[in-house]
Amino acid sequence: MEQLNNLIYGNECLSKIIDKARDWNFETLDGIGCCRKHDKYALIELKLYHIDNHPEKDKLKFDYYYSYFNWNVDPNQFPIENYEYAKQELIKYAEFITNWFCTIKGKRIPLVYEINFAGCFPADVFGRGAAGRALLDAIVSCFDEDLYKIGIEKKKKNHPSTY
Repeated sequence: MEQLNNLIYGNECLSKIIDKARDWNFETLDGIGCCRKHDKYALIELKLYHIDNHPEKDKLKFDYYYSYFNWNVDPNQFPIENYEYAKQELIKYAEFITNWFCTIKGKRIPLVYEINFAGCFPADVFGRGAAGRALLDAIVSCFDEDLYKIGIEKKKKNHPSTY
């Protein structure tokens, strides 16, 4: 018998948005998620949408069999090294979430994850589970207004220069 690792921590939080996700008509959604652990911290703000809603869809050569992860964070506000450290983790979580949406909807769905803000404290690590969990919470907040408001408050508190 082979041991299997659960590499997507926090995936059970998706269970509370199943009905809303199933009813989603693919309009653009805003989300914000935060994960704070002993020596890890990540905050991610994003837009989630169907590839048909991409603003430059006609100019780009998108393949409808794939979803896309667009890191659109100002490198002057968030060091690119932090993203590079957590990139594979973020992509793994985005792939899992895309597959989850496909399962809920019963069809292939090409999504775009447009990350527009990321936050991390200098003494903390952005990756090692924190970035992926923040992404997962950001997705849940797209369908949960109370969680979205909590995320905005955390951003205001921890990253006041962005306001």
